Parts: sequence; C-alpha cells; structure tokens
Amino acid sequence: MTTQVHTPLQHKRHLLPIISNSFGLLLTVLIVLPASGFALFAATSVVDTLIVSLPFFGGDEFGRATDNQALYITLTRITFAIRAIVIAMALSFGYYALASWLNFAGSQIVTKNMQARNRVVEAIQPWIFVGPAIVLLSLFLLYPAIETLRLSFAGEAGYGFENYIFIFNSNQFWVAIRNSVMWLAVVPAACVLLGLVIAVLADSVRWGVIAKSFIFVPLAISFVGAAVIWRNIYASGGIEGTEITPGFQLGLLNAVLGRGTNDGLYFYELQFWGNFFMMTILIWIQTGFAMVIFSAALRGVPEDTIEAAKLEGANPFQIFTRVQIPQIYSTVVVVWTTITILVLKVFDIPYALTANKDDKLLLATYMRVVQDKYRDENQAAAIAIVLMLTVVPIMAFNIWRLRQDQH
Repeated sequence: MTTQVHTPLQHKRHLLPIISNSFGLLLTVLIVLPASGFALFAATSVVDTLIVSLPFFGGDEFGRATDNQALYITLTRITFAIRAIVIAMALSFGYYALASWLNFAGSQIVTKNMQARNRVVEAIQPWIFVGPAIVLLSLFLLYPAIETLRLSFAGEAGYGFENYIFIFNSNQFWVAIRNSVMWLAVVPAACVLLGLVIAVLADSVRWGVIAKSFIFVPLAISFVGAAVIWRNIYASGGIEGTEITPGFQLGLLNAVLGRGTNDGLYFYELQFWGNFFMMTILIWIQTGFAMVIFSAALRGVPEDTIEAAKLEGANPFQIFTRVQIPQIYSTVVVVWTTITILVLKVFDIPYALTANKDDKLLLATYMRVVQDKYRDENQAAAIAIVLMLTVVPIMAFNIWRLRQDQH
C-alpha cells in the first residue's frame, strides 16, 4: 500500500491555476457586468421617449414633456423602477452564467490535467455564489459599521469617549433604555404566547387554515402602513370637520367604547401608557410570523408521543405543555430571539406616529432625534454602536442555538 505525498512544489502547482483563474474571472466580471448594466440602461432609455410621444404629452425641442408634467414624472419613475428590476435580474442570471462558464473555460486553459482542472473548478465555484453576498455585505454593512464606530469616538478634541459620556449622562438615553426594556419584556412574550395558542387551536378546527390566513395577513403590511392603520383606530377625535367629513372624527376604539372626543389626543400619546398601545401594533404584525413557524414545528411532533400521552390520561393542556412544547423548544427560542432582535431595531412605528416625546423614546428613535434635532452625528453614531452592542449578543446566542440543534 502506497501513500501519495504532496510536495510544496505540487501544492504551488495546484494553487497557481486557482489564483490565475480567480484573478481573470474577477477582472472579467468587474468590467463586463458594469458595462452591460450601463448599456442596458442606455438601450432602454428609449422608453422615456416613447412616453413623451404620447398624445396627451406636449414635448419641446429637447424631448421634454411640457403638458401634464406630474403624470409624466410619475410614469417615468414607474418605468425606471421596472427597468431597474428587470435589468438587475438579467445581470444576476448573466453573472452566474458568465462566471460559471469562465470558471470551466479558464480551468481548461491553465491546466490540461483532468484532476487539476476539477480541483480548480471546485475551489472557485462556491465563491461565485458567495462572492456577491460578501461584496454587498462589505459595502452596505461592514464599511458603514466601521465608519459609525469611528464617528462615535470622534469629537472636537480628537478621538475619545466624550460622546459616550454625554449620552450616558443624558436622561433621554435612560428613558429610551427603559422603554426598550419594556418592549423587550412585552412584545416577544406576547407574540410567542399568542402564536403558540393560535397554532394549536387553529389546527384543531376545520376552518383553521382560513383563520391562520387572516392572522398572517398583517405580516405582509409594512410597519409604516400598520402604523397608519392603527393611528385611525387609536384616534380620539378632535379632528376639525370639513365639507366632506363634517363634525369630529372618532377612532374605531373610541367608537366601540362609546366615548366622545378627547381634545384630539390619540391613545398612543398617553403619558407612559402610550408605549403599550404602540407595542400592540408590533404584536399584531409579528403574531402571524410566530404562528406559522410554530404550526410547522407542531406538525413535526411525532403522533406516537401524543397518542402515548392520551393513553396515560393526559388532557389537551398537559399534552400541549408537557409533550409538544418540550419537543419544539428550540423553535420557540429561535422565534423569541428573532422577535427580540426586531424589537431592538424598532423605528418605523414610533416615527410614523410621530411619537417622539421623551416618554416614548426608543434607542432607534432617540438616535434619530439626536441626529435631526441636535444635529450631532457623532453622538448619534455612539447611540447606534450601543444599539448594535445590544443586538450582537442575541444574534450570537441564536447562532449558537442553531449549531447546538444541528449537533
């Protein structure tokens, strides 16, 4: 029996084709794809000319619309968005097709040995798929994070901890921390509990699929859209009447309670308690997500264990708490941590409701207030770093749990 020993020279022979092929692939993609993108945008720009040539648009000597300009601008924006989506999809498929072809073709050029050629292809092929994600993450995540970290330490006297000292001494910061902790205590717990209960109850009735569909719908609504919906529900009247809507306008909640106007005060503007009315919006959105995940996990629980529990005389509540929950415990933890990370980053709902008073501040909204109101990007960067530091341990725990479940 003989063993093959690879010498350093053989390793270099295997490594050089991989490096040369990767370099050639990188140069080709960096040149061909951007040029293709510009060419496609230039070729499809004729759409704007076709729009301005429509009968209800009057064009000047430069081909610009002079009549119905608002409609022209709207149509050109819509067509540009459609063109951008189509071109992006075409470039994506073109990238993978071109990169794969260059990988195989380049391996045939740099080496004639079949084993060496397969080794080159296998070494580069995974990076063809992972490479774009790494580039995008570096441009839009890694670099901004490093720049934010730099700004957080920058000050008038150079680099130091003055921005962190200032925000830690700010009463608004600790109010934002208090509110964030309240959101973390209420929202994930409510979403997980409601999601579990609905998943179990919906699977036990015939019309459960329809019920789950209605509960899942809010997840498709943006946070801003959900905030606008609940703004009308929480309205407490006091809106001045017009010819179209005479009299004062009441929100749905006040109408159900049979209350009158309340000087235009919305429920989410109540001192301190308004936080819980805003939490309800996020619970309404995320309960559908938790329900779908738990419903799928419960279907994976073996029927044998449930039947054995029934034979032992367990009631439905005992089956749920002692049989089903322990077997989907890892799923519960993942959903809990996912919603927790989402809660820490909540910004859209308070911002859309203009709930930026001190008693409603969260870390994300406080960062926005510091940046817009006080015009201090360095302190805002320090708050962003604090927010990131609160999210990272939870993400690390989530990754650790996933790895533990795989083993």
